[in-house]
Amino acid sequence: MIYSSLKNSTFYPIAVMLMFILSAGCDRLSVKDTLEGYNFALVNQFNETVQFPEAYHGKVMLVGYVYTHCPDICPIITYNMRDVQRAFPDNDNLLLVSVSFDPDRDTPEILYQYAENYRLNQGNWQLLTGERREVEALLKKLQIFTVKTPTRFADDNTPIYFIDHTDRVTLIDRRGQIRRNYPGSELSSGEVIEDIRTLLNES
Repeated sequence: MIYSSLKNSTFYPIAVMLMFILSAGCDRLSVKDTLEGYNFALVNQFNETVQFPEAYHGKVMLVGYVYTHCPDICPIITYNMRDVQRAFPDNDNLLLVSVSFDPDRDTPEILYQYAENYRLNQGNWQLLTGERREVEALLKKLQIFTVKTPTRFADDNTPIYFIDHTDRVTLIDRRGQIRRNYPGSELSSGEVIEDIRTLLNES
C-alpha cells in the first residue's frame, strides 16, 4: 500500500532517481580486493625501508604506477594525481603513492629527484621502489601488467628500453581494501576527490 501510494505520487520518479544514484555510488566503491595480510618490503624516495601497505595502515591511499623514463602517460598520471592531492592540503589521512616498476633504474635518489621535478608534496606522497621480486609480487597482486621492450645501448653503454604498462590508479581504503580503479591518464579529479572524501568519512 505504501509502495503503491509512492508510485502514484509526483515524488516517485525523484525517489527512484535518488535510489539509483545512491546504489550506484555504493557499488562504485564496493570492495574489489584486499591487501590485508599482504606486505611488500619496498624503499621510498628517502631511502627508507617500508612495509607496504602495513606502514600506511589507517590512511586512504591513491596509488599510481609509473617509471621515470616513461615518455608518455606516466607524466600525465603524476600530474593528475597531483591535482587530486592539492584538494587535500596537509591532510595526514590521505597518502599518495607512486610505485615504480623499473627498479633497475629508479633508485630512491632518482625517485626523489622525480618528485622534486614535478613539485610533489612529499610530506604526503611516497615514491616506492625495491627489489625486483618484491615489486613484481606487488604488481601481480594489484593486476598491473608490464612488458619491457628490447634493450639497446647508447654510445656510453647506458641501457635504453621502454615499458608498456597498465594505465591505472588504485584507490585503497584505511583497511587496505581496494575500492576502485581508475584510468590513470584520464583521471577525473572531481570524481576521485568525491570518492576519497567518502572513504575519509568512513569509520
